[in-house]
Amino acid sequence: MCLLQLSMPLYSQLLGYTLTVPWNSWPIYIFLLAVIFIVGILAGSYPALYLSTFPPIQALKGKLRLGKSGALFRYVLVVFQFSISILLIIGTLIITKQMKYVKEKGLGYNDQQSVVIPIDNEEFYHNLRTFKNELSTSSDIASVSFMSGEPGGFFDSHTFEVEGQHDEKWKSRTEFTDFDYVGTLGLKIIAGRNFSTQYPTDSTRAVLINRTAASLLGFTPDQAIGKWIKNTIRDQSKRAIIGVVDDFNFLSLKENMDALVISPSDDLRVAVVRLNTKDFPAALKTIKAAFGKVAPLYPFEYSFLDQKFDTIYKTDIRQQRILSLFSGLAIFIACLGLYGLASFTAAKRNKEIGIRKVLGASVSGVTTLLSRDFIKPVLIALIIASPIAWIAMNKWLEDFAYRIEIQWWMFVLAGLLTISIALVTVSWQAIRAAVANPVDSLRDE
Repeated sequence: MCLLQLSMPLYSQLLGYTLTVPWNSWPIYIFLLAVIFIVGILAGSYPALYLSTFPPIQALKGKLRLGKSGALFRYVLVVFQFSISILLIIGTLIITKQMKYVKEKGLGYNDQQSVVIPIDNEEFYHNLRTFKNELSTSSDIASVSFMSGEPGGFFDSHTFEVEGQHDEKWKSRTEFTDFDYVGTLGLKIIAGRNFSTQYPTDSTRAVLINRTAASLLGFTPDQAIGKWIKNTIRDQSKRAIIGVVDDFNFLSLKENMDALVISPSDDLRVAVVRLNTKDFPAALKTIKAAFGKVAPLYPFEYSFLDQKFDTIYKTDIRQQRILSLFSGLAIFIACLGLYGLASFTAAKRNKEIGIRKVLGASVSGVTTLLSRDFIKPVLIALIIASPIAWIAMNKWLEDFAYRIEIQWWMFVLAGLLTISIALVTVSWQAIRAAVANPVDSLRDE
């Protein structure tokens, strides 16, 4: 209970929300008493019943004849404990590898040094142009763009009429934005051109699409240029496809690449400000001052675009941390059992070790003899845990459209790590038994 109280802040941080223990509630005390009673019965009944079957004289002399059933029971427990440990280690390795892959995968846009500000009040919304003009005078600001959703944010799905689709309705994700969208996010135009103030009709008669949208419509990027498209919900007239941008991961990497239509519109929900300096405090001060001029009654709230990763994959990152923690706990518990078994084995084979030493066995030879017996249950545990881990982690990876392949070395690494921990655990008892004076172990009453 003391450890629980001390660890509550760390546990709350790990889970992402605050936990409290209802110490003033009587059910928790009934539960604790029940745990003490049940665990005491379970832990004590087996050895108590087992030891009570020994003849008193043999028990007092320490000459207990231990059957194979007890050894098998102990062996099964060790295998079971290490199976859980290996399962958790493999899971931790695969989740860590997947999250690293997702984080390092090329997103197709520039998420560095970009500040995201929600457009969540009318004063800010009606003064967006003033806000942009204010920031354009600062050398710390590279560009500013307003949009309906930043990458990793919310993207509407609308229905479109498209030239050459024979009056069939076509669905696509949409992004409503201004003319600076492509430049601010660092997108790549692979066909056609970007929105431009040189073409006044772009605001009402032009759209950009991504490579996937062109492909789904049956066009190459170059063939898509000039085709008309009409949003059946938002547009009164047709728009021309003036450019095609290369695919970028505007959705979570748990989802496959989808079609995207980018249209100039006044449906703006966030502002993305790309910085031109690494002096973030100074740049943020400039942005805050500009925000204060257009919306002085509202608090300045912001986030960084590259932090979107932690938001999107918050649950997966939390799973990784929790699994890592429980892997350590499971290994620790398994090592406690293995240490006890090593102590028991060393005591049981006390005379055998003494005879071997008298006959010339070396300390290293005796240590190896005792240690190698504990590699077998770990190997059996690896064989049991590996297929279970493979099935479970494949199921987990199905949530990702972009994912790693589970490789054989992950299982080998988990096995080697567990074997190393097991050998370190039993080596102390093995060495202690190997260096003991054989006279003490062979002397009888």
